[in-house]
Amino acid sequence: MPIHQNTDHQIYYRDVVFYRQVLIAVALCGVTVAMPFAAWHFIWGNSMITYLLLPVIALQIVSLVLLIRHGFNQWIALFLASVQMGVTVIINIQMGVLGSYWVIASAVANYYIVSRNRALAINVIACIAVLPLAFESSDIMVRFAMANAMINVFLYAYARQLETKNRELEELLTKDPLTRAGNRTALENALIRVKNQHLRHNTPVTVLMLDLDHFKKINDTEGHTAGDKVLKRLADLLRARLRATDSLFRYGGEEFVIIADNTTLDQAAYLAEDIRRRVEKANELTVSIGLAELQAGESTEAVVARADQALYKAKQMGRNWVCFDPV
Repeated sequence: MPIHQNTDHQIYYRDVVFYRQVLIAVALCGVTVAMPFAAWHFIWGNSMITYLLLPVIALQIVSLVLLIRHGFNQWIALFLASVQMGVTVIINIQMGVLGSYWVIASAVANYYIVSRNRALAINVIACIAVLPLAFESSDIMVRFAMANAMINVFLYAYARQLETKNRELEELLTKDPLTRAGNRTALENALIRVKNQHLRHNTPVTVLMLDLDHFKKINDTEGHTAGDKVLKRLADLLRARLRATDSLFRYGGEEFVIIADNTTLDQAAYLAEDIRRRVEKANELTVSIGLAELQAGESTEAVVARADQALYKAKQMGRNWVCFDPV
């Protein structure tokens, strides 16, 4: 079941590969099962079902090609789920109670293809469609409706619980437990994302690297507990200043990285200077900051290294400075 952040349209970066594999498996299964099934019905004279299945097979092949060539896409997933359920409904109507198991099988598969809310919506619509058209007996209609409802309740509850657990796991894997800033794994993923945006749309990206000045003295004189409190306060102050498009990460120790998306070096310099002043005023401490803007053809490792070099310059100048690497 797809893992979501704030809406059904968002998927965690790390899960895209997995759900691409799931969709490929579903499409392959649909093609390999539907083709002999269509041939069998054609041989035995039920050409109506064969003609219904042939376009579905073609659509599944197209979806399979798109998934292999372009990777996961939520619209392909929704299209695949809707098409397969639509055809199973028609088959159920044609075959009556003997075709009802296809609707149940597709209902289960939908929870592995699309989000739980979309799967539930598609399945409910399918159930409403087949009840008056596929079954002659009201007793069978009630049994089918109850079975379909139970399956959807169980799968929906399971999908919801799985999403919650995966969200918690995502927090553990991508958040620094002390400051709640992103960790190195989250930083790497974010750098890949903004690099891809830069390549596609030529949007500027600037990396800010911050280091808390004389932090070792705090740990040595006041203890690590006091040092942890300072880092938490610093992270909270940074989050309060950053824009919605900015991202905060703990690089290690007392170092933090900010990715300023759609921001030039000059614009990021104003942001860095404001952060420097706010930290000095709020914590009676200081930070040194290095900046570097992503250049055409530059790797993510290189831009971070240049920001680190700029930070080193700020330290050499006596700390509590903002420096940048313009090249």
